[in-house]
Amino acid sequence: MRWVIITGGPNLHYDALKKEEHAGDRIICADSGAFHAKQMGIVPEKLIGDLDSIDADTLSWIRQLHIPLEIYPIDKNMTDSELCLRSITKEHPVLLVCSLAGRPDHVLSNILLAVKLVTEGYNLTMTDGLSWIYPIAGPASFRVDHKRWKTLKERRTLAVSLLPFTEVTGINTIGLYYPLENHTIMPGSSFSVSNRAARNAKEIGVDFSSGVLMVIVTPAV
Repeated sequence: MRWVIITGGPNLHYDALKKEEHAGDRIICADSGAFHAKQMGIVPEKLIGDLDSIDADTLSWIRQLHIPLEIYPIDKNMTDSELCLRSITKEHPVLLVCSLAGRPDHVLSNILLAVKLVTEGYNLTMTDGLSWIYPIAGPASFRVDHKRWKTLKERRTLAVSLLPFTEVTGINTIGLYYPLENHTIMPGSSFSVSNRAARNAKEIGVDFSSGVLMVIVTPAV
């Protein structure tokens, strides 16, 4: 079972996201994330938020389907996204469907929240359908899921960036054009941005000893 949290914001890639549906997914919408669910024909099991950004037609759709509402005041200490994430436990993987091109405060808040949650033991991935962000707490061994990019040609069009949120040590990359071996990278460095798959790489990934690392996979073209 996987939890899927759908948030609001612009530029979600519906066709790609529809391909990500798994049988058994449990879906929660954060406020206007319900609009995206409606557009994709996805019925959530719950809507959480302060209802300050959801449109009237979507809210009517939610009520017609008798989807439970968990309503919070606008003046609160958490974003709707965090309320959704904090409502679930960390025993199962979480997919956070969110805008990566909307308001910078919302985008950065979601990224930093994801980093915090993985340090607490969550298994969490972020996506807008086009780009995939994997926050990982070490020690760890991570491999990119090739189901999304099946051919070598597709993999060669990907930019793969490793962004550290703390000092990250013992980095060894797998299948990248610019390899790293037992490397350390520090927050604020652009050293490991915009790598790519080696020409005949059969897998792409990274192993590291300690720290918190974010692996970002996105089309480079």
